[in-house]
Order: sequence, then structure tokens, then C-alpha cells
Amino acid sequence: MEQIIWNSFLDQYFDEHTMSFHMKEGRPILRKKWTPGNWKPELDTKSMNKEEMNAFIQKIYEEIESRDDGFMEIDRKLSKVLQLGPYRIVIVYPPLSDGLEITIVKPINKLVMDDYKLDPEVFDLLRNKAKWILVSWSPGSGKTTFAQALIDVYHKDNHIIKTIESPRDLQVSDDIVQYSFTYGTHDEVRDILLLSRPDYTVYDEVRNKSDFELYKDLRLTGIGLVGVIHATRAVDSIQRFLGTIEMGIIPQVIDTVIYIDKWVIQEIFTLQLTVKVPEWMESEDLARPVIVITSFLTKQVEYEIYTFGEQIVVMPLSGDMNGEWKVQSKWKTVVSEYAKQTISKKLQQLLPCDFFLKVKWSSNLDLYIPEESKGRIIGKAWANINALEKSMGLKINLKSFDELPLLEVNTDIQAWKKSNISEVLFPIEFANQNICFLIGDQVAYFIADARWMITIKDKQLVKEISRRGFVVVDTNKL
Repeated sequence: MEQIIWNSFLDQYFDEHTMSFHMKEGRPILRKKWTPGNWKPELDTKSMNKEEMNAFIQKIYEEIESRDDGFMEIDRKLSKVLQLGPYRIVIVYPPLSDGLEITIVKPINKLVMDDYKLDPEVFDLLRNKAKWILVSWSPGSGKTTFAQALIDVYHKDNHIIKTIESPRDLQVSDDIVQYSFTYGTHDEVRDILLLSRPDYTVYDEVRNKSDFELYKDLRLTGIGLVGVIHATRAVDSIQRFLGTIEMGIIPQVIDTVIYIDKWVIQEIFTLQLTVKVPEWMESEDLARPVIVITSFLTKQVEYEIYTFGEQIVVMPLSGDMNGEWKVQSKWKTVVSEYAKQTISKKLQQLLPCDFFLKVKWSSNLDLYIPEESKGRIIGKAWANINALEKSMGLKINLKSFDELPLLEVNTDIQAWKKSNISEVLFPIEFANQNICFLIGDQVAYFIADARWMITIKDKQLVKEISRRGFVVVDTNKL
């Protein structure tokens, strides 16, 4: 561990444990103190007024102009970001803020990889095998510090290394080139890196869509990448890529995710793309591309990512019965309902009749339709149903409405002919519950109110109920 010492007028405001310094006009100065795994604020009795803070800012500008290691990173009308040696300085002016504000951040210590006391297998993974690494967790957890230590490992192996930072605050060897989007666009930085072909690029940090696109482009050209990203769980950092790049190429862009908290590696995930039947599905017909996420530390599969209908599912797989399994059960229910809604919308466009849908995770899809519509949906030599299964990406069990389980329930119907409104009163246990009606060859869904009542305002539906009556589907038995 190397202590970072500089020679600046700002040094007087920092001791060996102060990592940030916060000032707002007319308010007490606050310092954030750090010891490994422990943060604490320290409030000073001193404060600065607006004139004193402007004089302080002017002194910063004067020192930046006199030093080679000082520069303006971001220059906006109401906000400035400056770098002075190891100090990152953020200045915000009213009315963007409600008062003149200055924040100064300085790294306390520079860690080397030996400080992390890694298992030899983990060190070998990072040094020789992993080429597309994401380092994740929340701000201040040590992500950038770890990326810096990883840079030192690559540098000692004589690799060509470049960084992308905004602002540029990594403390690296002079051999390493640091790029900033403050002075160049994403396209310009992409072109430079593709032409100069570094062995490794450290991207600190991946934030927006343009960052994700550049990260993908650099990786697919064969450049080794280390990305720093904010995420509260390791799997969340992967999910942030979903929607910005195609699911199928994610393992080609990310092969290793490192989750760091309090300067300690808590988890390492590795990603692999395969074709298989996802967990909790049994039919071989449901095989599809699946991203398998495995813990490098425990060798246990933790998550699967795959498409279900038109949605992308991130499904947790491991855990104990009292902990993670409860989370999985909740995930399973939510995803099942989400998939059901999506599939229902698509079936409404494809089917010529009403239907009742049951998504079965352990096998496939149960589709209930009117008996008289079966032949039309199946088609000659099963052509229509096969095309429907291919379109949905799911195995479909076709059933008739006659096979739906029904619920015996006493109801009281009141019909108002002048207004074409019917009210159906249910027993008290149905209050605020979803209820499915089967009216001849039609399916209708309602929610009983707190008075245990359903109000039907659809004129045609009221006529059908008056003519044919209705039954209630017992959805709990499906």
C-alpha cells in the first residue's frame, strides 16, 4: 500500500485519512474520513462566505495554470470539474445549486494487487484468462482503486495500456495514456483506440448508452477491457447491458464480473453462452440460448439469462430454503405473470377467438379455447399450431374451455336495463380479488371491489350474460 502525497496548497486541508472535503457558502466545512471498511463524516466549526470561496477557487485556477498535472476536465456555465494532481475538484454555482459549492476528492492510498491477498487461481484468472472484466459496486467501494491495481499488473507484464476517464483521476505510470471525453467524442476515442491497438483499455466508468456501445465495439475488435460500473449487485452490472446491446453477444463483451465492497472482492462471476432448457422448464422443445452465470469462487451456477416470449429473464438459481429461495419464488411468480401478459397480447393478434392462458414454468403453455375453434387453430396436418408455437417460442398444450375447472359460488345479479349495467355481488372472501368469467365462448376478467361487487358496463357483455349466463373459472386449480 502506497500513501499518496502531493505538493499543493490543498494538502493543508487533507490528512492521511481524509478522502473528501466539502464546502458550501456559509455552512460548516465537512470532511469525510476513511479507514478500511469504515466511513465517517467530520464536521468543522469553520465556514467560508461567498467571497472567501471565490478567492479559494481563484487560488485553484492559479495553481492549475502553473502545473503540468493540472487541467480543466469539464467547463460548463454553472459547473466546473478540475483535476489538480490527485485532487478532483467539483465546483457548482447557483442557481444550479442553492449556494456556491466546492467538493474536493483525493485518493488516500494506492493499493497494489498483493494488498488484496488473492487466491492464486483468482490472480491467474485476472492476469491471464479474463479479458473482458467488469468491476462493480456502489460509489466509494474501491472499484477504481482495484482497477488501478489491475493496471499495475498489466503494466509489469509490459502490456500497452490506455484509459478512458471523465474526469481523469487514475494514478498511473507515465507510460499509460489517459483519454477523456471532455476533449473528444466517443467516435473519436473509438477511432484512436482501434488504430492504436492497445492490449488493454480501462474504461472508468461505463454510464450511458454511448459508453455501452463503445465498450461493446472495443471488445468485439479484440481489445482487452476492464470496465468500472456502478451496480449494487454483481448481476445488476450485467443487467445494465441488457437493452443496450443484444443479449446473445453479452458473453462476448463481458466474461468476468468482479463485485467489490469495502476494498474486498466479495464475488466473481463468469459468463458463458450455451443452448439448453432453462431451469424449471422440462420440455426439450423449450431449449434456447441461455447465458449461464457461475460463481468463480464457489463454482456454483447463480443465474440464468434467457428470453421468455419477448422478454429477457434474469433468473436466480442458487440459495438456501429460508433465504434466496424465497427471492426466487417471488421472481418466478413476477416473471411468469409478466410473460403471461406479453404472450396474451401477442395471442390476441394471432387468434380468431377468446382464450384462457396458463403459463407453466415446469413444462410449457396451456391454451384454452372454444371447442369449435380447435380445428381452425390446429390447421391441416398441425400446420397452424406448429407455426404458432414457433412464433411464440413455446410448446403449446391446446385445450377447450370445457376442460377449465369451475368454481361453485353463490352470486346475486342485478341488471339495470335503462343504463345497460349489471352488478354481480360475490361472497365477502372475493373482495378485491381477480375473477375470471366464462360466458359461452367468451372470457372476461374483473376485479371485485371492497363491497365484493363487480360492475359490468359493457353493453354487449351484459346482453350475453343475460342470454347465456356465466360461470367462474377456478384459477387456483390450474
